[in-house]
Amino acid sequence: MFITLNKIIKWLIIFLLLEVLMVPLLSLFETKPSKERMELDTKFTYSPLLLQYEFDRLVSSYTPSNSSMKAKNPFRLITLKNDNDVVVLKNQKVEPICYTNTVAFGCLSVQRKKETFINIMIPSILLAKYKMTMERRKVLRLSKKSNPTIEEAFWLNEKRVEFNVETNDELYNNMELHPTSLIIAQAIVESGWGTSKFFQKANNVFGIWSFDKGDKRISASEKRGKKRIYLKKYSTIHQSIYDYLLTIGHVSQYKSFREKRLETQDPFKLVKYLDKYSERGAEYVSDIKKIIKSNQLTKYDAYALKL
Repeated sequence: MFITLNKIIKWLIIFLLLEVLMVPLLSLFETKPSKERMELDTKFTYSPLLLQYEFDRLVSSYTPSNSSMKAKNPFRLITLKNDNDVVVLKNQKVEPICYTNTVAFGCLSVQRKKETFINIMIPSILLAKYKMTMERRKVLRLSKKSNPTIEEAFWLNEKRVEFNVETNDELYNNMELHPTSLIIAQAIVESGWGTSKFFQKANNVFGIWSFDKGDKRISASEKRGKKRIYLKKYSTIHQSIYDYLLTIGHVSQYKSFREKRLETQDPFKLVKYLDKYSERGAEYVSDIKKIIKSNQLTKYDAYALKL
């Protein structure tokens, strides 16, 4: 009994020593963040939502053409305190910034409101388009694969269901994108230059409704008959824009628009096929055209993410 107790004590001491020694040893093998990731601009508050699944998927799909950039993460998630925190667009190469909220546009002058709205929306639109582009490329790649894995086949099937199509060719076509100028013009109309309640409280740029109780959503003040209306609530602004792209990509009333954008990327030729987007029909189309022209929005069609 005495020998057994000694052995137990000896092993306990060894175990405790190992536990103490393991902490500094493990720290030698930790993956340390790069200098670029550690240097946080003091102007911004970086939200812990950086680790959220949706944004993580967006970042993970990034494939830099320059191999020297592989260690760097060009994406930034920013929570705004006020309009001064918005990153100003300097040229056609846009920083891939994902905004988790907006600012109080109602308090800004007309010119400041327009500038701030565009500075927030352009990177958000480009992020949403980037994500759709990556998924579209994946559809093309998997469609050409003779023996896709079960996981790949399942993903393709999910996408076909999401876009309400039967074939991969239809899916690929429905995932075509349209000009940034047209998207931002619609965003201006739908959100009232960022002043709408749904944009302010839910990052919902386009007033997209929610019919699923499982959605994150907010209630609208008005009702349709006796039914209460709910609108989706998004964690980031680019999520709202991506959802808009999904809506355009699968809803039957936008079929003619989808067919036309396979032929042209001219926003003025495309916009007339968006008459069903609003109950105002032709008047809505006319408003979109005027906004594109008066704000010279076509210049943003050449803007791209700095990746």
